[in-house]
Amino acid sequence: MSTKREFNILVTGVGAIIGYGIIESIRLSGIPCQITGVDIFEENYGRYVCDHFQVAPYTSDSGYFAWLSDICDRHHIDLIIPGIEQDLFKYSENRTLLPTLTVLNNETIINLAKDKYETFTYLSHLDGVNVIPTYMGLDFESAVNTVGLPFIVKPRKSYASKGYQCIRSVGDFRRVSQEINEDTIFQPFIGTEDEEYTFSAFGSGDGHIADQIILRRYLSREGATQRAHVVSGDDELQFYVDTLVKELKPIGPTNFQFRKHHGKAFLLEINPRISSACSLRAKFGYNEPQYCIEHYLELGVHRPQVKKTGRAIRYIADQIIYE
Repeated sequence: MSTKREFNILVTGVGAIIGYGIIESIRLSGIPCQITGVDIFEENYGRYVCDHFQVAPYTSDSGYFAWLSDICDRHHIDLIIPGIEQDLFKYSENRTLLPTLTVLNNETIINLAKDKYETFTYLSHLDGVNVIPTYMGLDFESAVNTVGLPFIVKPRKSYASKGYQCIRSVGDFRRVSQEINEDTIFQPFIGTEDEEYTFSAFGSGDGHIADQIILRRYLSREGATQRAHVVSGDDELQFYVDTLVKELKPIGPTNFQFRKHHGKAFLLEINPRISSACSLRAKFGYNEPQYCIEHYLELGVHRPQVKKTGRAIRYIADQIIYE
């Protein structure tokens, strides 16, 4: 795709791996853009790879949307791309306050993503889709009787593996008992960390997929993708995602996380946004920020790109600022 016009894009959370991954992917797209980055932290890597940077207030600040409107006016922003989940949720809850076009999925899928228990109850009726059984209000004995050992406890509302605990004994349970409350969910331990898959689909909003890619991924301690390789095709995952997309009708970047257990795939969660593997996917031919710019700014019908095969490994690098 080629265009002579330069677009003004605002990316939030540029200090996080998703945020600066979005910036890198926009640069890879070849679409001429001026990128304004914002983040609550003044010193971060993302500020050095965007064209303009501004420290952001917390989204809970009463003046946040006035501040956002001012930033968009000053930089003539055409499109906002949320780089962190907290911004996505806040924007979805306050759509009428957004000053310009914003990459937002539909409200149903965003609301499901906030709550893992609601995800289970909403999707468990779908024929042929295995959603991990999810329970609440258990103690150790009832959890063992219901889901077996080992089992997982985590908050019903969390992200990036925050609060995730694998319970293998009563000692493990006692160790985290103070963190367990009425918002804790209990799930059986499914598969292994070596059997996780992320199926990324760019939804067209009508129950169809504009483009897609599957990665088998290996997570870091922080919950982001550390290593991955492209999966050329998986009939089971394709059926599941086609079924979910037809049901939920996602708009824009949507990531379905699966784990395989004894050869059968189970849905872990749905992330209705660009995720931490954004820059990896872009290098394999699936560029979500590019698709967002094309879709939301109506630059023409996107056609699926040829995907490269291969593996990706993330490593720590240095950004030096001489003074």
